[in-house]
Amino acid sequence: MFNLRQANLQDLEALIQLRLELLRETGDIKGDSDTTNLAEATRKYLGEKIPTGEFLAWVAEVDSQIVATSGLVFFQRPPYNGNFSGLEGYIMNVYTIPMWRGHGIATALLKEIISFVRATEAKRLWLHTTEDGKHIYEKLGFVSTAKEMEIVW
Repeated sequence: MFNLRQANLQDLEALIQLRLELLRETGDIKGDSDTTNLAEATRKYLGEKIPTGEFLAWVAEVDSQIVATSGLVFFQRPPYNGNFSGLEGYIMNVYTIPMWRGHGIATALLKEIISFVRATEAKRLWLHTTEDGKHIYEKLGFVSTAKEMEIVW
């Protein structure tokens, strides 16, 4: 029904569009706000980071159309108990277009990422989720933790 593969630069415009749709659904883009600058900044980021492997993405295709995506970045932190390499993976941009939800696509994408990360030195894989997505992550073994704190300027 769907094909999974790692994304490449030929997928750039689809990755940008799906990210913008995700940000609209989560309320990070309000209404019909102009997204030109955000799309261009995302294009620049992905155009630089995909070729170097600093940003990894997987896509699901149906009839050669990308219908879902998920992203991964690695963080190198100082070693700590349980993770002597300090390497951690952060999952982001998990998004399936509405008409393809409920077909196991997000679960399949996440299994691909988990398998990929388990083959590295990373000992922690984490993410942020919406309430709608929480059950998907829980069935794959993710557990909720306390919220993070941040400062923004």
